[in-house]
Amino acid sequence: MTLAPDPTEITPPKDPTIYARPRLMGPGFWVAIAFGVLCIAGGYGLAKFGPKLTGPGVLNESAAPAEAPAAPESASRHPTAELEPASRPAAPITTDPALEGRIADLEAGQARLTEAAGAALAVAALSEAAQSSRPFDRELSQVEAVLPISVDVRGLRRLAETGAPTRAALTEELDDAASRASVAARDPGEGAGLWARASHALAAIVTVRYVGSTTGTSPDAMLARAQRLMDEGDVEGALQVVDRLPERVRTTLTDWRLRAERRAEVDRRIAVIRGEALADLAQTRRAAR
Repeated sequence: MTLAPDPTEITPPKDPTIYARPRLMGPGFWVAIAFGVLCIAGGYGLAKFGPKLTGPGVLNESAAPAEAPAAPESASRHPTAELEPASRPAAPITTDPALEGRIADLEAGQARLTEAAGAALAVAALSEAAQSSRPFDRELSQVEAVLPISVDVRGLRRLAETGAPTRAALTEELDDAASRASVAARDPGEGAGLWARASHALAAIVTVRYVGSTTGTSPDAMLARAQRLMDEGDVEGALQVVDRLPERVRTTLTDWRLRAERRAEVDRRIAVIRGEALADLAQTRRAAR
């Protein structure tokens, strides 16, 4: 069984205010909006035009009354700049005395090594110049400037002004001198017979010398031995052989002997000087390490 609705429940109310919609934005809402806009505009205007109207001094005093003035840039970089006078010189940089001594020793050793190398080069130039037959006094002066004056350096001075013959020239000269010496070796001497004197005169025209053998004490063998030594460049050895020849044979080689002795003395003295220079260079190099 269905019940009929109550008429009082379906009858609409007759008061019109009940059906009116509530007002979402009233006068208070718009007042709040206007106040916020005014605040924003005032803050913007104060930030933009405030320093121009009031001046920097007023804003600084009001913003930070207790703030100390900024320190100068130089004072911030050097905290002790205000305590030290401006004219005070900078403190010298101190180094280890042992390190300074080591550096000084290295510099001195390097300078000494350079001097020793220069002396060795000067001696090498002197040795090369002295091998020729020309004077070598200019090269000797360069050696005297870098080496202590020794006995051998002083002994070269008189030889350097004229030079000495070369080994090649002495070898060629000995070949001609040995032929004359061989003739002198066959001189029969005073009191010899006619045949002996005739043979000697013939030998002066046609030289007959035995050069195949270098052994023995005959003049021909000794002259051949001296020539072989000269071919090998041994001037000292050749002179020693010539000095053992008989007196009448040795006399014919006087000029050659003087020239050969000059060459031998130059070579001997330069060899001593070169050895001293090289030894000094080697010692200095070891000390500089």
